Amino acid sequence: MKPWLRRVFVCAVLLFAAGELAAQPYMMPNGPHASVYTASQTRGFWFQAPTSFYIVGVRVPAEAGTANQNIQVMRYNTPVTVWGTTGYDFTTLGYWYNIPGSNIIPCQILVNAGDIIGVLGAKGNTGSTQSHSYGNAYVPSDVFGMPVTLTRHGTQYVINDGVPAGSSKPTWTEPAYQIARVELWYEPPCNIPDGNLFFWITDASGNIKNFTEVPGTVYGQYEVRYPAGAANVTVLVEFTRIGETTPLYSTTLNDVKPSGSNLFSRQMINLPNTMPPGYYNVTATITTLNSCGDPEAVKLAPISLMVIRPGTVLCRVWPGDVNNDNMVNYSDRKDLNVYIHDANLRSTWLSGPARYRIDAVANPFAFYNWEEQPAIPWDTPEGCYMDADGNGVVNNFDYIAIKLNWLKVRPGTAPKANSFSTVSFDLDQNHPNPFTGETMIRYNLPERSETNLQVVDMLGRTVATLVQGPMEAGTQHVAFSGAGLSPGKYLLRFHTVGLASGLTFSKTVSMSLVK
Repeated sequence: MKPWLRRVFVCAVLLFAAGELAAQPYMMPNGPHASVYTASQTRGFWFQAPTSFYIVGVRVPAEAGTANQNIQVMRYNTPVTVWGTTGYDFTTLGYWYNIPGSNIIPCQILVNAGDIIGVLGAKGNTGSTQSHSYGNAYVPSDVFGMPVTLTRHGTQYVINDGVPAGSSKPTWTEPAYQIARVELWYEPPCNIPDGNLFFWITDASGNIKNFTEVPGTVYGQYEVRYPAGAANVTVLVEFTRIGETTPLYSTTLNDVKPSGSNLFSRQMINLPNTMPPGYYNVTATITTLNSCGDPEAVKLAPISLMVIRPGTVLCRVWPGDVNNDNMVNYSDRKDLNVYIHDANLRSTWLSGPARYRIDAVANPFAFYNWEEQPAIPWDTPEGCYMDADGNGVVNNFDYIAIKLNWLKVRPGTAPKANSFSTVSFDLDQNHPNPFTGETMIRYNLPERSETNLQVVDMLGRTVATLVQGPMEAGTQHVAFSGAGLSPGKYLLRFHTVGLASGLTFSKTVSMSLVK
């Protein structure tokens, strides 16, 4: 239930022997005890709420007297009137009559930001009351650290006779006098704290999926971290094509969050062939229990998905890799220059279908993210790749994507083929080079050989031994990570001796680590 839809509940009287609530909420600061005033009247305070919260406990403290508690909480519909006039325009939110002792009285009353709340409290039976442990005329207080002023508030009648203030017992405010000390506890309104619900569209292995064929299958992957206890969870997934308002397909995933741990799961979603091709917004609405223990549905920000027909050939753009060779380097700057030059008066070379990402609304750099971004093919095959920023136009601004993704390499990229002979000893240049994280090294042995492959810095110090010992004949691949190393030049030293022929071979290549 949404906090703003929750109706106010009259508090049940649940007494705790220790005089405290089961969970420790916040207490609204009040004035210090000064004296006890006995009269056939009731006093309290009023304030204007700076934010929304729940009143979860009320009490007239022991220093106000030893008799039973009588408390009334009301919401004013108009500003509180001043002394000399009477006020009836309020709604009683809670009333407790003749409650023994000084224990906190638990309750749950929703207060919305801007509400004017009055609190009356007294101890005693009908007739005289003991209620006025006075504070200052205006007591500074706060709600979640936001300042609040408590102002004297009361009625010239008692509320300890079973009849709360109302049409027969008007209320007033008296700014020049001190306030009665009635205590109030509060908690945040019912909610599911941010950062506890997540949803992705993935493949069967959990890899993010940006496009799919229909009919076909994707997976809804989700994580639910709230509440701490167990909860039934539903995930409503809706697919809405760009430019339309009604989902063309929706499905509901059901699950259970276990107590004491997060729910992280993935379920199959079969997309029907009735979904036409195009870009879609995929919206997940996750329902779990909120802080009040009620089911609450939270609609997450939509994500993008391209739907295509089987056999459709897409451009799979990595922003900045305009020549589609798996990495971003000088060749991409050169190829973009050549493409723009050769386009000349061919306008169709310079414009085409733009890419779409829903997250670009909030993040203008979304199209520059180093990740696969599906795109509709252009009239010229290279155009969609040259459009590095995804706006449907090839121009000088596409150099920005190259600059932002400089020297990045697609995940899983294999080293480029080289012309070295597989029938002789040889060491290839590492790829990529320069490199930012990991680079691949390839060498060849025509026979089983004693092999040593080391990385040294420019001072000759060995920073890594990649191969040491006898290795079988053939082409070998070794990965080297620059993690923990300072950027700069490093030397790759290769030395090997054929165990059958006794032939030796040595070679050194230079590598550049950039960060």
